[in-house]
Amino acid sequence: MTHLGLTNLNQLRDRYEGQAFFEKTMKNIGGLMALQKHLNIDIIDLNKADLTDFQPYIKLNGKKININVFNFGTLPMIKIKEIENPMFFIIQKDSLTFMLCGLASKDVIEKNLIESNTVKSSTDKFMDFTGFKFLESIKQ
Repeated sequence: MTHLGLTNLNQLRDRYEGQAFFEKTMKNIGGLMALQKHLNIDIIDLNKADLTDFQPYIKLNGKKININVFNFGTLPMIKIKEIENPMFFIIQKDSLTFMLCGLASKDVIEKNLIESNTVKSSTDKFMDFTGFKFLESIKQ
């Protein structure tokens, strides 16, 4: 603890939770910005964004499209209760590299889910998306 400059376990927990929040938020913002740049639309203003529970999405032609940013080498996990809109899938290769995969309709998402091996401590049900061959190209 002293090597980290901390005096108790609560400080260690706070530092860990803060780092996890930062990494998750930066992943989602980075994916959103990569898509916005690709589509030549205005980039999110971080000074005005509410980052409390940031869920990336864009609106195209009046329709909300969710964004799922996932780590390179993994499958994107989707919370079953939240499949309401089409979704863009974006891979985060490293902290600065985002690769746009494509767009899936709600129907394509629902038909290409498999059980996730990841155990979550919450009651939310997650599944992995595997339908990459059905993705549409990302264009405006």
